[in-house]
Amino acid sequence: MTPVIVHLQSSFPDLLQVAESNSLQWSFDERIKLLGLEFYKKVVLNHPLLNMEYSILCHQIRHNFSYPGHISQEQVIEQLKAALMLAQLLEEVHLHYLVVPREVSRLRRHQQVYKTLLEEQAGMKFSSENSMIKPCQPEFSLTQYVRDNTAQINWFRLLVTRTKRVLNFLDLVGTGSEAYRYCVGIMDYYTNPFFDYLAWSFFIPRLTANLYLMTKHTILWPDMGAKEKMLGWHVRFMAQLQRRWFELGNDLVWVSVGLLNCFVLTGTLAPLAIYLTLFAFAFDIANSSLRAYIELNRLYKLQDEYKKMGLATNDEEEIKAIKEHLNYINHRIEFEKQRLGLHLAGTLAIFIGMSLAIPVLAVNPVLPFIGALLIIITWALTFALTRKVELSRPNDTVEKPSGVVQFGLFSRKSDGYVKPVLTPEDSIELSENGDTSLSCG
Repeated sequence: MTPVIVHLQSSFPDLLQVAESNSLQWSFDERIKLLGLEFYKKVVLNHPLLNMEYSILCHQIRHNFSYPGHISQEQVIEQLKAALMLAQLLEEVHLHYLVVPREVSRLRRHQQVYKTLLEEQAGMKFSSENSMIKPCQPEFSLTQYVRDNTAQINWFRLLVTRTKRVLNFLDLVGTGSEAYRYCVGIMDYYTNPFFDYLAWSFFIPRLTANLYLMTKHTILWPDMGAKEKMLGWHVRFMAQLQRRWFELGNDLVWVSVGLLNCFVLTGTLAPLAIYLTLFAFAFDIANSSLRAYIELNRLYKLQDEYKKMGLATNDEEEIKAIKEHLNYINHRIEFEKQRLGLHLAGTLAIFIGMSLAIPVLAVNPVLPFIGALLIIITWALTFALTRKVELSRPNDTVEKPSGVVQFGLFSRKSDGYVKPVLTPEDSIELSENGDTSLSCG
């Protein structure tokens, strides 16, 4: 039994009742449907952790596909079984309790790959009814389209608005060109109203989409599925909040600040707008810090639980498997630290740049100009580094390796085999005090 399944059963003891036997006939997907409501309430409230654990396992399996020589066929078969169990459990949750069609479609595609490999490599058999289930093709979702594209378009919105800020402050510093000052005046006359409205209206679509989905899945509607209804409004609300709290907090603040700056803080009150905007950037720092804390704490908790599993057993094979899986957890932690840390650092730099534009410091026009330059430089660095960090994202894409033959995929490679960067030989030492030290052998 893989460490993932042992951990899953320790977190959700009810799974012990439906544990997959050594039979070649697979029936886990049917038996999990018999588990009670209290079990699924707990799973729904912990679905972000399960999603993360499944993603890490997918990364591990994909890595083993890429370097089959360093792991036995039996180990990979056990990992495929664990992945199939997790995928089927998550499909049940996303299909009936969270109602996320695109995730159901993705999980079913994964299951087809696992079943094919298990049939070929282990002689596993799956009921014809379940084998015939095709990955569902979700209809076009406007809410998901809005959420997916808002973050991407925001990069270009920020580039335009921050470039304009630099041009404005450059005029205040003094270029010695009347023609430049005239051009800036014309630009402000025509673009200021547009940017004032864009500052709040840009976030309206995503805010509306998230509020709609929160309401749809929290309030008891006639068309709500029977299983989702049984969760109760509080569990449904908390599950949706876990998925949307960061975007909701960000959009609510920026829409509120934008509306106040656009319609209330005008005329003699206009100088106060910079302070309100500064508050919004301070909120961004707090919001990003909280997200980093929650997501990293979730991974550190997972890491700690696996380390305790390693300390609780004397079986050498189990300890080796746990250490190997800890490598992949550690790899994900390092990636998330870079991703979340970059966002937090960029938000902090923008706050500092905006602080240089407050009226108290604006007596000297050089300081606001430096602040505007800092903001545009921060945008450029963040944009470039974000793309670089994403290139190092652990690859958890599930697909059938090419050239798979019965008992041939995981045979030992020839002498030309190149040892991968991340291997089981890179061991994480398990210590009682909770510290983790990575020793590369």
